[in-house]
Amino acid sequence: MKTQMGYFASIEQYRPMDALEQAVRAENVGFDSIWVDDHFHPWYHTNAQTGQAWAWMGAALQATKKAFFSTCITCPIMRYNPGVVAQTFATLRQMYPGRVGIAVGAGEALNEVPVTGEWPSVPVRQDMTVEAVEVMQKLWESKEPVSFKGKYYTFDKAFLYTKPDDKVPLYFSGMGPKGAQLAGKHADHLMTVSAPPSVLKNVTIPNFEKGAREAGKDPSKMEHAMLVWYSVDADYDKAIEALRFWAGCLVPAMFKYKVSDAKEVELHANLVGHDMMKDNFMVATDAEGMIKEIERFKAAGINHFCLGNSSPNVNLGIDIFKEIIPAVTE
Repeated sequence: MKTQMGYFASIEQYRPMDALEQAVRAENVGFDSIWVDDHFHPWYHTNAQTGQAWAWMGAALQATKKAFFSTCITCPIMRYNPGVVAQTFATLRQMYPGRVGIAVGAGEALNEVPVTGEWPSVPVRQDMTVEAVEVMQKLWESKEPVSFKGKYYTFDKAFLYTKPDDKVPLYFSGMGPKGAQLAGKHADHLMTVSAPPSVLKNVTIPNFEKGAREAGKDPSKMEHAMLVWYSVDADYDKAIEALRFWAGCLVPAMFKYKVSDAKEVELHANLVGHDMMKDNFMVATDAEGMIKEIERFKAAGINHFCLGNSSPNVNLGIDIFKEIIPAVTE
């Protein structure tokens, strides 16, 4: 499968209009896809933003010409009703044919707790996500009103009058073995998040492919997408420290426990060492170094990169890909 290069335009690290300008620039440089975070609270408190992803996507799609767009990642189970999620992405896909998808996952306390006060266990949230995906797909595909009585959601003759002409591509977040297997069973493609290549190659991707085969799918036709942050600067230490904003993502407890205060997450992020960031993120001083970093993850099986730009000079961090993209995709 051809390697695709995606740009993660963060509206929690950058102001929404600045992220939109990055998206336009990234498309012009040659990125295939644009991804946006769908969060309520950010992963770092200092100098943070949290724009609304769906509002931003509409503006960014109109401002660009051909790039594929998706969230990374939408949690369709608590602060959002899955019916409204289905309606939103059906609308966007109809307006921008072939250019809109969605990545779903079981959520983070940062985003769900502040507006619901609830934080079920990981297994419960995974079950909720599977049920939400089931009803979303029914709403997208059905030519008749949908009545559904599940464990978590009830729909009474719900019908989407606005639908796209084709399928909304669905990516599913898989980080641990079970999540990756669920992604293979219930989605079109895998979306995982920064992890060492050894974990991707030996745990994440094999479990994703196992789930796909169990569902009667051909894994070779399914993308292995990964959100991973990068930083480029002539000063290596400056480049790696610029990734501090996302270091909280490397603390497993932030995904498991009811931690919803960005200030608390920042305290944990500030304790993460450079060695851990270097293993899980991409750090380079020039284009050649970034090509080597990308190849490190390609060798582990990733074929669609969702690259979060945390470079000290953001525009340099985009423009350098004029040289990188041809080298890693041809």
